[in-house]
Amino acid sequence: MNIEKCPYCQSTNIGIGYQLGGGQVFADIFAYHSSADCANVEHILCKDCGSIIHSRVVKTDMFHQYSTARQEELREYIERNGIILCNENNELPSLVKLGYNMENIISLIEQKQVFYCKAYKKRSTYLSVKAYQLLSRCKPQKPLIEQAKLIYKAMSKTDVADKDELRVAMGMDKKEFDKAFDFLLENLYITAIAGRRLNPNWYSYLYCTAERWKQGVEGLHFQGDSKAALWKVVKNNMSEDKFIKFIK
Repeated sequence: MNIEKCPYCQSTNIGIGYQLGGGQVFADIFAYHSSADCANVEHILCKDCGSIIHSRVVKTDMFHQYSTARQEELREYIERNGIILCNENNELPSLVKLGYNMENIISLIEQKQVFYCKAYKKRSTYLSVKAYQLLSRCKPQKPLIEQAKLIYKAMSKTDVADKDELRVAMGMDKKEFDKAFDFLLENLYITAIAGRRLNPNWYSYLYCTAERWKQGVEGLHFQGDSKAALWKVVKNNMSEDKFIKFIK
């Protein structure tokens, strides 16, 4: 902050101080039991009259979103472009590169505004409802491998599945389980339905089958050339060569 003069007494004797300990700002009403999810407050003040001119928390990433404007921005971007990746890369726009975070995308996942998968080069991928609708029609779905079939059958019996809890319950080797689980995500058999906050910057996904996700989702009916329609949606961010590989 470029504050050079007190707006109350016009003094240029400006100082800075920190509100620590019990004066910290917490991200959760129950967080005062520990030092987790809290930030110190910095004050710009007048050293002559004592007025606090400006205050801010020093660290902001731990705090929950107050309004839905950020999520709406992200939803509109995905609607326009059809696809976005999670992590920064040189091929497609990502949450990180565009300045969004996991809290923003989890909110859209829970509203069924986006479809999570690993359809683009086995990377964490978010599709608009329309892009998912079209991709599911023009991308051949590989037959279930044996381990993936067992996981899919188990997930079909529940509304929401935690990946780690599911693996333990099935008693499956972690390496085999992860490979089969990724196969299901790559081939649009399953998706994320919610998120579980692990820390201020990261969430774990909760999953369901794509069939269960589609229940109650509008706009999934389409007639015409799905390949051409999908290309029209994603072409602003994807080369034609990448698109051909994407739908194989």
